[in-house]
Amino acid sequence: MNRWLAALLYALLCAVTFVVCFPLLWAISTSLKPKEEIFRWPPTLLPERFTFESYRELLFGGSVASAPGAGTPPSDFFLHWFANSIIVSVGSTVISITVATLAAYSLTRFRFFGQRAVPYVAIMGYMIPSVIFVFPMFLTLVELDLTDTLLGLTLGYVCITLPFCLWLMWAFFRGVPLEIEEAALVDGASRLQVFRQIVLPVALPGIIAASIFAFIVSWNDYLFGRVFMNSMELLPLTVGVMHFFDGTHVDWGLMMASSVLMTVPMAILFGFMQRHLVAGFGAGAVKG
Repeated sequence: MNRWLAALLYALLCAVTFVVCFPLLWAISTSLKPKEEIFRWPPTLLPERFTFESYRELLFGGSVASAPGAGTPPSDFFLHWFANSIIVSVGSTVISITVATLAAYSLTRFRFFGQRAVPYVAIMGYMIPSVIFVFPMFLTLVELDLTDTLLGLTLGYVCITLPFCLWLMWAFFRGVPLEIEEAALVDGASRLQVFRQIVLPVALPGIIAASIFAFIVSWNDYLFGRVFMNSMELLPLTVGVMHFFDGTHVDWGLMMASSVLMTVPMAILFGFMQRHLVAGFGAGAVKG
């Protein structure tokens, strides 16, 4: 009876996994189909004839004769969009983690007015829909002459990733024993040495978890990139791929190929950091 129950459970899990993974499988299949096969009815799950034309067009340009400027196909900008997304995602992650780590450490180690309220105010700021911040931030960037720049977009992402990173790091630092730092201070270490050599290694799982969160939010955001950016070559991936929609026509081959390529960095990130991610969120939840 237990074997039948286990087999039924595994079958159910396999079915759920297939349903969850089916959109990605369909995207991969569609990206490998010739354009005439994409619209064939009834549709086929596996391509009858495999082709990498969509990937070639994204990675090497849609036309050798195409020149920069007017008339350049959107696929020629894909590598620019990919690089832009990496730059702003890594930049916003580094800024958010640096500020959040220092702020969270000060909140758990020093006493000042409003100390207890700061983490909760920060997480409340994260709970507010980001669409509310878009236009005030846009007006601020206009005053600073940072619209349509990668720096302005990076700062915009920091505004939506920093509050949660601060709250998560605060919850993690609360679980780091003070006795370890006090012993090091008694032995003559400075506060900076204690922070760099003792606290940061202990807090590494939390830092990695917060970094993954910040990177994913920045990588997947569409709203800020759509509002802040105008130049074709400066668009992030999430906004750039929308140019594959041309009125009523959609180039599904390019759309699916770009979706698959957009998923690759996230898959690699989770593959290498999954253990640290679970440890970081679990430690913050228990110790916080």
